[in-house]
Formats: sequence, C-alpha cells, structure tokens
Amino acid sequence: MIAARAALLSLILLGAALPVGADDDRDHERAREAFRSGRAMPLEAILARAQADFPGDILDVEFEDEDGRIVYEIKTITAEGRVLKLKYDAATGDLLRVRGRNGKGEGGHHGKR
Repeated sequence: MIAARAALLSLILLGAALPVGADDDRDHERAREAFRSGRAMPLEAILARAQADFPGDILDVEFEDEDGRIVYEIKTITAEGRVLKLKYDAATGDLLRVRGRNGKGEGGHHGKR
C-alpha cells in the first residue's frame, strides 16, 4: 500500500494528467524543472528516506521554495498515531526539520537526525 501511495504521489508531483488546480499546476512544473535540471532528487528517493527514518503512512507531499532552498515537505502518520511534518532538502536529501504532535501538541526537531 505504501508503494502504491508513493507511486501516486510521484505521478502527481511530476505532473501526471490528473485534475488539479492552477496553483498545483505551477508546483508540478516547478518540480519537473528542478528534477530535470538536477536541483532536486526524485520524490521516490525522498519518500524512501522518510519511510526509513519515520515508518508510517504518507498523508501529503508538498514541493516548496524556502529562502532559496527547494524542499520536500512530507506529512506522515506513524504506527503510534503521531502526525509528523518532515522537511527534506530537495537537492541533497538531507533531513532539515521534523515537527510533530504526540496528541498533546508537543514535539519538534530541527536539523539532521
């Protein structure tokens, strides 16, 4: 199921012919261009890292530009039910930040694990 979800997210991120809004179209084009130019790793590689670091189900993936750095933001839910927001450097695959909730609104981590 996780592999199927990762494949679907890859298709969406890389601009498969699915109905999306205008903002999503721009994000897809930016992601495609960053991948083609070598400025971003493939989503599959980032998702594999996220799954290895934080096993669980992927809920959402966003492709963002933060202060000139391109990042993949991945929202996941762990087997324990903890929702995490992971940020990975799109070019290097380095984990930049982890924010999460343990049911009490607590948690967070900055930098590499």
